[in-house]
Amino acid sequence: MRRTSLRIRAVGALAVTAALALGLPATGASAAAPASGSVPSATAGSLRSATALPTLPRPDSHGLTLKSWAPVAGYGDRMADATFTTAAVFTPRGGTPWIDPVRVPVKVRIYLPAGYRGDPARPYPVLYLLHGGGADYQQWSQSDAGNVAATLAGSAFDGIVVMPEGGRAGWYSDWAGATDGHFAPQWETFHIEQLLPWIDDNFATARDRSGRAIAGVSMGGYGALRYGGRHPELFSAVGAFSAGTDIYQANAQKIIADSMWQVGASIGWTGLLNPWYRVGGDTFHRMETVFGPQSGWPAVTPVSLALRDAYDTYAGKLAIYAGGADGTGESDIYGWNHTLHENLDSRATLHRFCTGHGEHRYQYWTEDLKDFVSLVYGTPMAQCPNGWGTPAL
Repeated sequence: MRRTSLRIRAVGALAVTAALALGLPATGASAAAPASGSVPSATAGSLRSATALPTLPRPDSHGLTLKSWAPVAGYGDRMADATFTTAAVFTPRGGTPWIDPVRVPVKVRIYLPAGYRGDPARPYPVLYLLHGGGADYQQWSQSDAGNVAATLAGSAFDGIVVMPEGGRAGWYSDWAGATDGHFAPQWETFHIEQLLPWIDDNFATARDRSGRAIAGVSMGGYGALRYGGRHPELFSAVGAFSAGTDIYQANAQKIIADSMWQVGASIGWTGLLNPWYRVGGDTFHRMETVFGPQSGWPAVTPVSLALRDAYDTYAGKLAIYAGGADGTGESDIYGWNHTLHENLDSRATLHRFCTGHGEHRYQYWTEDLKDFVSLVYGTPMAQCPNGWGTPAL
């Protein structure tokens, strides 16, 4: 959730402005780049790619229209991208939208366990991994970022990983307001009401909260805490890595407000240079555009949700990780997460709190993820990752 400036990157022969909101490194290929091995648009009934990806029995369902189901190069039939259109991205609001069509493609990357094709009747657990600000759905799988295949190799997790698009600065919210171009993303609707049941209908999943976990980094850590606190009936475990926890803090509000102007509602490279995707006005206007009236913020703020006992049902499978405890690195994030830890303690909510030195970088977050899956799917580690010592429980 840290600020960065705009910087110039070259893509092919074109120079484009890459807005890296909230301090996450720009990694990998453009989200707008065509996926290799893409297949024709989905039609009614099942859909199978030419490279023997699993059949999707209900490709067009739950408000999602599947446009392509394409393998990711280098992973055989284990990793693939689903490209959708949905009325949730975007919805017109406040006037005639300046983009036409208002619906834009949105991608979800899916990583399947090694034995998936050989045991299709087995109900697999699902781990939803949310990306950080300034990034996209590819971040958790990129070799210079989350590298999920290598990170989870040999771990206690043997299930399906779902890595959805969340917008460069979507904040995992159904925006209450709109961009300057009169349209708004509805990310919570897309993820919770559409994508989650779509995954259950098209893959061999456990299909209830006991089989679902959610985790994320930075902005995605906020998303995991938000979704986990608001929808405890859907998830059995929550992991937050260097997460945003308190949208009332002035420094957090500046980060959020800056992201609304720098990258706004852009998705990957879509809309990144288009001023109609941005949100003008002052900080308070931008905050209310994303989160709605301030009277409703306790329902979408993790530190407030903790005081409402929103995380009690996780029975200890709530894990919070933050660097900056020594006053260097992501010290602001440490402060926000320590407050969340204190609020959880005040309500006797079981959780794992791991903290120590550390920067806002994937070298820490991949270790956080390994620790989290050990907690949820295996034997909890006696010590925190990253050399942080004994966890607070």
